[in-house]
Amino acid sequence: MASELSLTGIVSGVDWEAIIEKLMEIEHRPVDLLEQRKEEYENKLSAWQQINTKLLSLKSASEMILTEEDFNLFKVELFSENGNPEDIILVNCDSNAVPGTYTLRVLSVAKAESIQSKSFSQSTSSLGISGEILINGKLISISESDSLSDIAGKINSADASVKASIIKIDEEKYRLTITSENTGSSGIVILNASPENVLQELGIAGSTKTVLHQISSGAKSNYFSDSSTAVGTLLSLSNPPSGTVVIAGVSVDIDLSLDSLDDIANKINNAWQAAGNTGNIAEVGQDENGYFLKINTTNITDSNNVMEALGILKSEQEDTFEIQMNTNQLTSSGSPVTESTLITEIDTDTGNPKPSETITIKGTDHNGNPVESVFTITDTSTVGDLLQAIEDTFNNTVTATLTPDGYIQIKDNEAGSSFLSVSLIANNEKGGGLDFGQFTEISEGYSMEVNAGEDAKIEINGNTVVSSSNTISDVIPGVVINLKKEAPDTLITLEVKHDIDSIAENIKNFFNTANDLISYINSQYEFDEENPPPLMGDFTLQMLKMDLTDALREPVSGIDSNKNYLAWIGIEADDHGIFSIDENKLKERLSDSFEDVKNLFISSDGIAKRTNELISNLTDTSENGYVVTRIDTLNDTILHIEEQIEDMEKALEVRRRILEMQYYALEQLIAQMNQMTSWIAQQFSIYQRRG
Repeated sequence: MASELSLTGIVSGVDWEAIIEKLMEIEHRPVDLLEQRKEEYENKLSAWQQINTKLLSLKSASEMILTEEDFNLFKVELFSENGNPEDIILVNCDSNAVPGTYTLRVLSVAKAESIQSKSFSQSTSSLGISGEILINGKLISISESDSLSDIAGKINSADASVKASIIKIDEEKYRLTITSENTGSSGIVILNASPENVLQELGIAGSTKTVLHQISSGAKSNYFSDSSTAVGTLLSLSNPPSGTVVIAGVSVDIDLSLDSLDDIANKINNAWQAAGNTGNIAEVGQDENGYFLKINTTNITDSNNVMEALGILKSEQEDTFEIQMNTNQLTSSGSPVTESTLITEIDTDTGNPKPSETITIKGTDHNGNPVESVFTITDTSTVGDLLQAIEDTFNNTVTATLTPDGYIQIKDNEAGSSFLSVSLIANNEKGGGLDFGQFTEISEGYSMEVNAGEDAKIEINGNTVVSSSNTISDVIPGVVINLKKEAPDTLITLEVKHDIDSIAENIKNFFNTANDLISYINSQYEFDEENPPPLMGDFTLQMLKMDLTDALREPVSGIDSNKNYLAWIGIEADDHGIFSIDENKLKERLSDSFEDVKNLFISSDGIAKRTNELISNLTDTSENGYVVTRIDTLNDTILHIEEQIEDMEKALEVRRRILEMQYYALEQLIAQMNQMTSWIAQQFSIYQRRG
């Protein structure tokens, strides 16, 4: 090995390594020439790769003005004489929009229904309520050990398109609220699905039942997956309700654990005919949503929630009345008082109330307004007079009555959540000892329906449109209207027009991208003796510029000859092929002659279309375009030169080793000659001394 040889030149005094390096430099010159050629080809490759990148950028820019959809860019403008219309609606449009002007008013916005239970003293203690309910067709099973929070969790896990939560009213009042995830008048469909009246026990529904799905001839049920399987099985009920229902005065026994829709229809019809009627009053129907039971009457009485589980009837959400009652029983001679009992005859610990003593009546009404008056006891004052005084004090917004066992009840005449509070204070100025005790709530006033589900209503060009959602997308073609708030007194003008600014920007971007490519091509023709462009004189580049110029600048065939060239829309090229754009003229043409401008780019010979096709042919490897072919050829040439360089470098390394071995041998020979000369000289010296 060369590294194992000593070429120090100590013996000969010759720098063999320097000689070898000089010789190798001479022999490396062919490799240097190849390296130079490789660098030239790499510069050409880099230039063509930049051209290819710019071509692809131009292709992307052409695809923004290439098709009908690319020119179907629209914008919406809103006008109103009173107020900001964007505070009322937000509007978007897509490529399916059609230019036009519309007037609209938002009469109402869609709202989600929200319902609530009565109040419970705890949210985490078991309620002792059990049974099954259906919310929007989803089954929820409630156990006796479930708390209010447990029930809310089960509802939220049922995927019933509602959200349940617990609201703390005060320290000892918790309510379950259920809110629909969807707006619209259809709201929440919540039904008892077992014999137990779970909804009534929770205070979510009252005792009144109404038809859930009214049709022109009567009522129909919810939808089911088939008509021959027992309804209880279809609903996965653990204790399906059964009992007697009354259809238009005719009693029918139904058991949902056994009866299918077909069975129920047959039972109703048989009972109907057995009662002396003709024809059928019930039938099973089917549409794209499934099977349903139809009954040709709304005169339906439920028993044990049979019709409710079927979805024919539902328990209504109601408003309840606040009722308060005093804690101390009123007696006279040991018996409960009546309205005719004289107040002076009411039993007390100190005798009886005395004439001229007073009773202060005070509290707050339904809306929380304070009330107060003073009632003076006379010899003839009765309990009924006191009740009337209470009603008068509350401006007749309450009804004061006496229970059979001698307690005073005050009922708020207005249903729903109430601020009613009552106190009767016996002032006992003469020691009469009268004491009514405290008034406490015995029936809570609240609204089971917190918010009603409502449909949105908008008026468009004088026509009323109803939608369950505040997003309205199927009225004006390609336009989505999002309602923010109702404003029936505000007339809004909505104008859909072509988005001239965006389209013009896309056209400008196309020609600016073309300018970038053309400028780079032009730079390859700028002579620089010290640093010539890599593609100077490249025939392929000349061909590319001619093809590109033709695609971009030639008049478009097949359209109006007065409107088939770029100058017509304010775009012209200078002597170097660089485009300038008169933006005002371009937008003017788009406004006045939109279809003609569009055809200039997207017709079969349109500028964007033929440019896009040209670039696809040039850069697509499957098409063997001459740009990609040129790049491939340069890559192959560079690879071939690299292989030549590698082979020559290997040969030069062998040559270096040979030279090192030769000079090493010469160094050894010189060393041997020096040793021989020294020996001869030594022998000659010895011979001389002997002679």
